[in-house]
Amino acid sequence: MISVQDILEIPDLNLKLLAGAKSTSNPVRWVHITEVPDPTKWLKGGELLLTTGYGFVGAEERQVEQLKLLIDHNLSGLGFGTGFSFDTVPPALIRVAEEYGFPLFEVPYHVPFIAITEAVASKIVNEQYSLLQRSLAVHEKLTKIVLEEKGLEAILSTLSALVGCSAVLFDFHGVVLCEAAYRRHLGGELIADLWGQISDRRANRQNFALSMEGVGSGVQVYPVVASHRIGAFLAVVKDSGDFSEYDRIILHNVVTVTALELVKKKAVAETEKRLAGDFFDELIASDLYEEEIARRLAFFGLDPQSPHLIVLLDIDGFEAPAGPRGEREEMVVQDVKERLHWAVDEFMAKRDVLFISASRSESVVILVQPGKLGGSAVIALAAELQAAIDQLLPEITVSVGIGRPHRQLIDLRQSYYEATYAIKIRKLKGEPGVIASFEDLGSYGLLLGLQDTLSLQVFYDSVLGKLQDYDEQSSSDLVKSLACFLAANGHWGDAAEKLYVHRHTLRYRMKRVEEITGRDLDQSQDRMEFWLALKAKELIDQAKKGKTA
Repeated sequence: MISVQDILEIPDLNLKLLAGAKSTSNPVRWVHITEVPDPTKWLKGGELLLTTGYGFVGAEERQVEQLKLLIDHNLSGLGFGTGFSFDTVPPALIRVAEEYGFPLFEVPYHVPFIAITEAVASKIVNEQYSLLQRSLAVHEKLTKIVLEEKGLEAILSTLSALVGCSAVLFDFHGVVLCEAAYRRHLGGELIADLWGQISDRRANRQNFALSMEGVGSGVQVYPVVASHRIGAFLAVVKDSGDFSEYDRIILHNVVTVTALELVKKKAVAETEKRLAGDFFDELIASDLYEEEIARRLAFFGLDPQSPHLIVLLDIDGFEAPAGPRGEREEMVVQDVKERLHWAVDEFMAKRDVLFISASRSESVVILVQPGKLGGSAVIALAAELQAAIDQLLPEITVSVGIGRPHRQLIDLRQSYYEATYAIKIRKLKGEPGVIASFEDLGSYGLLLGLQDTLSLQVFYDSVLGKLQDYDEQSSSDLVKSLACFLAANGHWGDAAEKLYVHRHTLRYRMKRVEEITGRDLDQSQDRMEFWLALKAKELIDQAKKGKTA
């Protein structure tokens, strides 16, 4: 922007500075000519005022009062034309102007004010035109970066070079998407402190400034709005000096192209999530042949020849927000689910493991290509993931299930059910927030070949269906007595004590069980089938409980 000094240096005007030499860098927004005693109602600040002194005619006290009035209205300076009301500029004005550091210069009689206004207007127009040209060049450069898909890193690097600054781009949750620096790099501790201040004001859609220790010129923060939501925050620290008008135009363009880049990334991510969700749906429903599974894995960047396993994050509980229930609560719950999926992806992306993920109802399912990670390393990774979720989303608790790695792609469905039932078995024991693997299944592992509630019910009915019908018709407890007898490992006394019945009563009940089912409790195979059928019933009840919760 043009300054008072620029005007003083215009050739052939012979303008003479009388006071306020230290403030000649004041920017001049426009030039205004006035002769009225009080022109302040037309002034907005930043004007250079030209006068022949008519408004200063009078006693010295009045002259001083009039000048102070102009200084209080943030004028850039005062040009005093001599040879009209005054032959020379009044000494009182020079004294007060110098005292307040206010630029005051003499305009010779032979120099018309129109020559000054024309020269200033020309300078302002030329400067604005130059600024416009430079802005268009910046816009074209940033647009080219976006079109060539060079990414956010290239955008911020260009910003740092053009403005001479350090820049950090945070997403809405405080994760650093990328950063760049011109001369001075911001340290990790400073970046963490920076986000601490931004997070307190992240609902604000307006630009704002922050003051921080170790940052001389302060921090400018720009919310990046993408798809009608704040998607990120751009924090900028200039290496030296203040931000110029040109700097701010560059920043405006950077915020715009960053929003475009985020919208593009979001569209790609949502497409990938949808495709991943469709893949998991078809995989679990057993609708895919091995060749199609291999093709899909290759599409997602995984190696179809490597073993893969399923890791399942299941939401155990959710602490509902305070306030009225209804649509708002559903929106909060949906937001938590989205954040859970985001947190899983962010965690896994920072590990040296290939994966794809998708949301399924109350869970996030992850297909992992473990590579060199062994079983214990995968369990340790699951524990780290659970701890990260607890920290990022304290309002929910999650359990993690881990299936076995399978080289045959058609068996990946089996890994999913192993992870699913590993969690369910642990939950049957009343354990929240568990980390469960195939080893936790025990005898339940034999049931996973059935893999669905209907098949489990068929198996249960084939073994204990008649006994269940008898209990319902006779109001007896033969199924419960059988379960207690098997849980006591066939010890009559222990089982009878738990049932609060006599041993002879329990023996009679077990005899009735054998008669109704046609099986023999002395046969190990029949005992095993009874045991598995009872476990199948537990899984069925657990599934029904999950649907009604």
